[in-house]
Formats: sequence, structure tokens, C-alpha cells
Amino acid sequence: MPRPGPTRRPPSSPSAPLYQRERLVGALYCLKGVPAPRMLWSGHTAGWIALLFEHVAVQREVDLGPASPDLGDVMDIVRVLGEALTPNPGAEVPLVTDNVEFLRRRTAALLAAPPSDLQSLPAYQAARAGLDWEAMAGDTPLHADLHEGNLLLSDRGVRLIDWGLASQGAAWVETALLIPRLILADHTPEQAEGLAEQAPAWKVAPETAVTGLAAVWSLFREYVARSGPERIRASRAHAAEAGRAWLEYRTSCPLEPQRIHAHRPTSSPGQPSHRQHITPIMAEI
Repeated sequence: MPRPGPTRRPPSSPSAPLYQRERLVGALYCLKGVPAPRMLWSGHTAGWIALLFEHVAVQREVDLGPASPDLGDVMDIVRVLGEALTPNPGAEVPLVTDNVEFLRRRTAALLAAPPSDLQSLPAYQAARAGLDWEAMAGDTPLHADLHEGNLLLSDRGVRLIDWGLASQGAAWVETALLIPRLILADHTPEQAEGLAEQAPAWKVAPETAVTGLAAVWSLFREYVARSGPERIRASRAHAAEAGRAWLEYRTSCPLEPQRIHAHRPTSSPGQPSHRQHITPIMAEI
């Protein structure tokens, strides 16, 4: 199981920008009461980017399932992120719209010649057209990658790790990006959005913008499931199924009666690799 501690990458590594983002955010979130391991030191050493975090005694990864006792703590973290980090205390991270634009371009490639087995195509096309860049803009630093592997139960409660995809945007985006992860953990879309109501920022999320983001999130995983590295295709196919269920719920398309029963990995995927023009930074999300 991954635990906070020393990490390092050479500046020439494809994943180096992830560590640069984590360095920029790590210097700030500990000052704002965010439940994350403190970054004790960072620097360039012998040609490497090095980050040193406090040790956390990890008991297990958080369980996002419907009956999990961890859900309250997870939603508390979502609320704290939206409140404690707004306005941006000074983290110089990319805009979340930059991340989403990367996804949008890949989904455009998929929709230019839709596979014959791509389900809910009309819903995807309509929802994607409603993607609202202005609505996603904001002054909140976002973790943007909340999932079970990045939420660890420790002797001091739940701790959030791995800020490599950190970006700045509207606070509601954080909650929206968590919803398909909840569905992947066997919540129904209705249950997942019910949990999202616990986050104040979600209550002001624009409906059309949320649906557009849901479409792009799911379509990108469809893209990676078909064109990405072999080792992650199956997990991205499960994630795409969860995202499609959410989109169908929001667009009132017919839903299959069963929940999403995904085979969730017990550990984080390995180091990113480059394949089919998917950048190493984004292929793993």
C-alpha cells in the first residue's frame, strides 16, 4: 500500500510535472487545515526532484462503498477542500479547464469515428456540447483525483495524498469528479449525487456544466480503454461504464437495472507510459 514518504523523479521524467504540481501545493495545504501529510522539504538534488513528507501510519485505503463507515470523513474532506482553499492561497497550478481541454480533444478523436459498440452516443454528443468553460473557472485549488488509492485511513483519521493533478477551478468540480468514483464503488448515480449534496459547493453547480463534465470524463476513459496502455485498459473500461451510468441518469436515458460492479484494483497503477499519443501525465487518470 502506498504511504507518504520520500519520493523523487528526474526532471526529464514524463511524470516530473506531477511532482512539480505536488511541490507547489504541498507548501500551502498544510497551512490551511487540509488533512494531508505535511511536506517537510522539497528540492532538486543530484538531478532529481525530491519531496519529503511526514510519515503517516496507514491502516488501509478508504472504502467508498455504500455501506462504508468512511463516507462521512471523505465528504468532510471535500467540504474542507472547498472552504479552506478558497480563495487560492497562492498555489501556482494549472487551470482545471486545461486538464479538461486535454480530455475534450481526446473525446473529439473518439467521436469523429465512433466505435459501433459505443453506447449512449446521442447523450454523449449532446452533453459534451454543453461543456461550460466559464462555469468551471474559479479560484479554488482542486485535488482533482479523489479516489480510494489517494484516501488513506491513518491513526489520525483519513489523509489525502497525491496532488499530482492539482489544478485551479470552481469548487464544485472537486465534488463532480468524485461522483463517478462513488458509482464505481457500487453506489447508484442517485446515491452518489445524494452524497454530493453534503458539499456546499455542489449546491450551486450548474446542471449543464456538470453533465458536460460527466460526458467528457466518461468518454476519455472510453478512449483510454480502447487506445491506452494495455495494463490499464480494463480498469478504464470499468470507469467508463460508471461514468456512462452517471450520464444516463442525468440525461434521463434508459438505465440498465444493475449497478456498476467493477473490479477495483487494490493498489495504484504503476508508472505512466506513453502510448497512442496519450501523454504520460493524463493517461493514468
